[in-house]
Amino acid sequence: MTPTSGRAPGTLSPLRDDLDPDIRAFVEDLRQVFSQLGLGVRRYATRRFLTASALSRYLSGTRIPPWEFVADLITDVEEKRGPLTPGAEAALRELHRRASERERGGREAQVLEARLAEADEETRRITTRQRALEEALLKRERRLKEVQARCHRLELRLEGEALARRGEVETWRGEHARLEEERAALQEAVVHLREALAVAQAELAAAEDRCHRLEHQLDELATAPDGGEMAWLTAMLEADRRPVPELVRAVGDLEQRTRAATAMDLVRSAGQSRSVEEVAGLLAALRREGWDSHARTALAAIAVARPAGDLSALAQELLREDMEEYLVVLLQASAANHQPVQLAEFTNSLGQAGMGEYANSLLGAAAVVRPVEDVLAVIDAVPSGAGRAEAALRAAAKRRPVPDLADLALALRLARMSRECDALCREAAAVRTAGDVAGLIDLLENTGLVDSAATILSVAQDRTADYLIGLVQALPFHHAWTVLHWAALARPIPELAVLTGGLHVTGRPQLASVLLAYGLPGLNTEQTAQMLDALDQMQPGWDTLAREMGRRLTPVEAADLVAGLESGGMARQADSLFRAVVDGDLVGHVAHFLAALDAAGFTRGHRDMLHRYANGAGVRAQANLLLALETAGLAEHRDALIRSRYAVCPVGETGELMTRLTAAGGEHATDVVEHVIDRMVTARSVVDLVALFSVLSSAELTVVAHTLGDRAWAVHGRRFRDEMKRARAKQEPIRSRATWVLDDTPPGPIALWIQRTKAESER
Repeated sequence: MTPTSGRAPGTLSPLRDDLDPDIRAFVEDLRQVFSQLGLGVRRYATRRFLTASALSRYLSGTRIPPWEFVADLITDVEEKRGPLTPGAEAALRELHRRASERERGGREAQVLEARLAEADEETRRITTRQRALEEALLKRERRLKEVQARCHRLELRLEGEALARRGEVETWRGEHARLEEERAALQEAVVHLREALAVAQAELAAAEDRCHRLEHQLDELATAPDGGEMAWLTAMLEADRRPVPELVRAVGDLEQRTRAATAMDLVRSAGQSRSVEEVAGLLAALRREGWDSHARTALAAIAVARPAGDLSALAQELLREDMEEYLVVLLQASAANHQPVQLAEFTNSLGQAGMGEYANSLLGAAAVVRPVEDVLAVIDAVPSGAGRAEAALRAAAKRRPVPDLADLALALRLARMSRECDALCREAAAVRTAGDVAGLIDLLENTGLVDSAATILSVAQDRTADYLIGLVQALPFHHAWTVLHWAALARPIPELAVLTGGLHVTGRPQLASVLLAYGLPGLNTEQTAQMLDALDQMQPGWDTLAREMGRRLTPVEAADLVAGLESGGMARQADSLFRAVVDGDLVGHVAHFLAALDAAGFTRGHRDMLHRYANGAGVRAQANLLLALETAGLAEHRDALIRSRYAVCPVGETGELMTRLTAAGGEHATDVVEHVIDRMVTARSVVDLVALFSVLSSAELTVVAHTLGDRAWAVHGRRFRDEMKRARAKQEPIRSRATWVLDDTPPGPIALWIQRTKAESER
């Protein structure tokens, strides 16, 4: 077997020893990301239109690449391996910023040279642009002269035309003034005619109804078998002028003769022409006799035909006669058919009569069923101070479709009814579903009513925790984060727990972690323990939430939270969050977290958590942890972990660790391997060291194996060399030098080491 150099083909060269620590930390993470592509330097440089030397300088720390290059590299890795966590990308960006600052401070000459090159390039571009502008200017000047000459000719022509047309212009101005006066007069006439038209339409409806009724009666007379029937029907038609009891008997007689339509017409006619007291008495009598349908039909016609004062008086009579259900029918018919001015008059009449509740009901019904412009006209017409407009808007907020609410809010704002607009928004936020509220906020923002949308969001925040779960799911992220921030500050702990668990279970784990990140730092130790107990008693539990938080919190945020949990006696929860962060992909991100945790004065608890994590983690995670400790400069923690872990673990596990560290590459990985070797040489037996030598050789880590052998020889001397010879005898047959010369099989790694050390000792 031929000795190898210890570096796999395509592996990047080691970093220089004189690199600034910040630049080194950035470049090591950059190399780690680049290694996940599985591409060579030259191939990737071709893909990104770079020279291989430029890319090598980026990956060796000689030059700091622009962030655009790093962002493109992250995109390429995500296409192949899957997305990096937001926290990892943020940590890499921070390292890039710090490395760029270090590079600027130590390489001013290079920066000036780069600026000179840029200035020279800019000069060439400006020169080219100047020439193009000069050519364009010359063309425009020639065109300007042509246009000026043409304009001069046209001015002379227009001046002559103006003199000829001046008399006509004066005539047109006089005609325009006359038409303006006529337009104003016509507009005023249109307003009056519209009001008269509304009255005429009501009268027409009543007249058409009566004509229809009379035609129906004439048809019945024409088909009557004898003159006695005709005389009887004539008497019935005249009954609407008789006292109420006789009129009720006439209705009953018509019903018995199967003339229900005639009876209904008779009741409608009487309701439109009799006094209010008689109408109320007629309706009461009809109800007592069982003719309820006739009474309700008559009320609809009465609402259209009678003035507001009569309707208000009738409402009082109906209430006095204990016929509230008929009063409701009257209000519904008015809300559906009256013009806005009539509705306002009826509402005011009810209010003056002490029937404010029914006045509010009337306006509320109109606000639900009428078009937006009618609702606005009615609200504008009713007097302020009695709460009528607010009552109408509350009804609209509860029952109108969401697009209508947005249109109504905009109309109120344009009409300078800001108070009414706010009342509508607050009521909608208090009663509508989460989906409706989210849709209304979106519509209001699209129409420019940002303040109204904020009002809705603020009011909706005060609703139940279950409601907030649906609201957060329906809102876009920026609004959802606002709701969660408010909830974290104001909600009691049980509700926060319900909200957190609900968001995670319903598929929004990111928002659940945001809520915890907002809420936990503001709690004291007792409240935090209560919160975590509540989370553990429901799905998904603290451990699942901690994994999500570990992927999304910044290193400093995660370190502060871990330190707070551990110091508060919540070691298990702190361990869960610690593991979630340390299990991350990027070593630089983990290094920042460990450094922040150590900076918080959390040394003892920090070491305990490191040991607990390492004892339960796999070799890959242990290698990443040691690299992160080395990157963070936490030598004491690194050495303590090596002492406690690799003095007793199986040799194969140590060999796998060194294999992973060597594959990671970089100065930090080399340093960790050196420290592990030093610890193994002093703590393990020579038998274990020889076994580890064989494991490393089998993994083609020849350089590492020989380093281990040299240091073991320096510490243990002949005992180690004798054990190596025994191991060689077990693995290889004993051969003389002559046999080696005749045999084509190369000596094994143990034999090679023995030969090399023997040759060095002889020298």
